[in-house]
Amino acid sequence: MRIALVNPPVPAGRFTNRDLMGGMGIDDDFGVGLGPRFVALLKNEGTRLPVIALAFAAAILRDHDVTVHDQSRLDPSDPAALDELVRARPDWVIVASSFAFLGAELRYLERVRAATGAKRMLIQQAATFFADDILARGMAEVINRGDPEVAVRHLAEGTLRPGLDGVLMADDTGRPVPAVSGFVADLDTLPEPRWDAFPRDEYGYFPLLKKRPFLTMLSSRGCPFQCHYCPYPVAQGAPFRPRSAALVADEMQRLVERFGVRSVLFRDPTFSLDMKRVKDLCQIVLDRGIKLDWGIETRLDRMDEAMIELLGRAGCRSAEFGVDPIDEHTRQASHRRGIKPERAAELIAAMESHGIATAGLFVVGVPEQSEDEMHRTLDWIETLKVSYMNYEVATPFPGTELYTQAVSAGWTKPITLDDLLDGDPKLSFNGVIDLERMKSLQDRALSRFYLTPRKVAREIFNADLFENVRFMSASGLKFVRAGLKR
Repeated sequence: MRIALVNPPVPAGRFTNRDLMGGMGIDDDFGVGLGPRFVALLKNEGTRLPVIALAFAAAILRDHDVTVHDQSRLDPSDPAALDELVRARPDWVIVASSFAFLGAELRYLERVRAATGAKRMLIQQAATFFADDILARGMAEVINRGDPEVAVRHLAEGTLRPGLDGVLMADDTGRPVPAVSGFVADLDTLPEPRWDAFPRDEYGYFPLLKKRPFLTMLSSRGCPFQCHYCPYPVAQGAPFRPRSAALVADEMQRLVERFGVRSVLFRDPTFSLDMKRVKDLCQIVLDRGIKLDWGIETRLDRMDEAMIELLGRAGCRSAEFGVDPIDEHTRQASHRRGIKPERAAELIAAMESHGIATAGLFVVGVPEQSEDEMHRTLDWIETLKVSYMNYEVATPFPGTELYTQAVSAGWTKPITLDDLLDGDPKLSFNGVIDLERMKSLQDRALSRFYLTPRKVAREIFNADLFENVRFMSASGLKFVRAGLKR
């Protein structure tokens, strides 16, 4: 079979990384004021991730004729995007979906189907939530549920049929057939992602990981913590499914030797859940002398000073984590089993002292938190030694407990496929704090953190001076051009 793996186009002037937020993708069109909008542009220009599920698919399909099409910087109306797939003459297209742009993706795939006759498999959680409607309308032939590799393997082996675990399809009458999620219980049985045909030089994770070539890795799936706004447990399940430390180190070494990779980002939702496994991995990396910068996403309550010291020596250069509200009742209401603020500050300082750039995420406007409580947390964040902060407006992603709560309370209406097809609205809600007030607070937090002389000087005048000046100058020029078009 001829199979095209597609990271599809995004409407002009917009950005998404479909590998983020548990396969929901993120629409990073944030910021109202001039300064926060420039921060958003810097983030979008610096962050371009491959969809690792497509690289796993390439490995599973290695006995077939596979082409890779990363079109995420093209507009769906650009003739070059469709022409590229027409030339590939695929029998199947496997397409990464996102919540923010699912409507545009489906419209694009209608054109792909008409031009090529290819059957369509949609992967990732955004399409899964709307699967019944998509299948009933004939807008895709297959949608995965659970780990994408389960459905892809059935395609590779010619065993696809409605009702299989992990496979959502319609029957001969066009009626969607239910199926339970399909998960790969032992991730060590997966082949390593196959990156040969991907545009490896185009990916990056600036400023957290500045060395290129850059790629992503996966060392575990699943998260048992069940934070009510997080889509990762919805997509990957609660059970923690780790790969062995030795196999992870093997892959790190091969990326260096085969592709000259200089930095990788682990796409695990909670990298250090098993702290012993992380310490074992660090020791293997040190023993083998693997020279590679790498970044992780984890929880502060799954870290300690001994592990942080090992991480720093083994090449870990960035760590991303949620910053919990300082009010205990708010943490409990959102199912955050956080740690005390004093301990969080100690761990952040320890990471920075060992050469690990820290990046916190604070969710603005969760329903349980009043504006006064949020201001107290924002003031506390200003005292931390954290390198970077992401301030995201609370988003009730479909399938999460927060979405159910928001719909039940009347804070948002149920999102339908027609809503997305009509214009891809950014999902949001009015809860305890009004939506517009949430955005205003987000702007204020971004400005307070990033737009100070001390912070700007730190970002420009450090060990990566040349790269920082080059990147910020290029991004600034794009920002001016975009402003002139408004």
